[in-house]
Amino acid sequence: MTRDRFRRLASYLLGAFVCAELIYLPLANLLQLFPRRMPPVPDEILGRIQREGRSTESDVGQAVLDDVGAACDRYGEATAEGQNWSLFAPRFGEAGTFLTLEMTTADGRVELRSPFEPADPDHYVRFDVVDYRVFYREMSYAIVYWFWRPGSFESQGPDWRDAIREHVAAFRHTLPAYVRWRLDRELPGTNVREVIVAVRVFPTPRPGESRPAPVTLPLARWVPERPGEVTAYDPVTKQFLAACR
Repeated sequence: MTRDRFRRLASYLLGAFVCAELIYLPLANLLQLFPRRMPPVPDEILGRIQREGRSTESDVGQAVLDDVGAACDRYGEATAEGQNWSLFAPRFGEAGTFLTLEMTTADGRVELRSPFEPADPDHYVRFDVVDYRVFYREMSYAIVYWFWRPGSFESQGPDWRDAIREHVAAFRHTLPAYVRWRLDRELPGTNVREVIVAVRVFPTPRPGESRPAPVTLPLARWVPERPGEVTAYDPVTKQFLAACR
């Protein structure tokens, strides 16, 4: 009798879960089309699929939409169904980006390029199943310049300043740790005075044209006196902003 009751309870729970999924899946996807008021994106999360803002001028209607969306978010997290990417839609990067460290040492300037940057960007194959986490970490830092185009600093300087500052602030804990790790691994014992974390941007060639030369763009500055901090680059003043801690 006890076993029969357990099976019946299990069948009820399974049925309830299936019914909940039949509601959650279409509702959660539909809600992504309607702007909602959202909390700030957590650190090191590059973005969210959900459109942000307001869908209606009605405070009551917007509150209902926000609450239903939040309930779907919590349910998705509890059941491990949350989706954090959308095949890079609606915009896709227009340039290849690779991290590089430009260091000032007691003996002069040294550059540590990414081990993942190809020697010939037009002819290469990369197959590496060992260092994927390092590759993903570097890609996360450099992705802010995916949409950079020649002249965009001059035409959209304040927007780029805000984007770079927010990006560096989001990675303010792991980016200094990455710099220290690269230095300890590749230049142990070197008297490093300053490190400019930069991104080598490889613009996409136009049809029928050769690929433009890569451009190196500053991202952040690190100094050994403050090993746990980085300062974001300001393309308007061409200086570095206050430290991100």
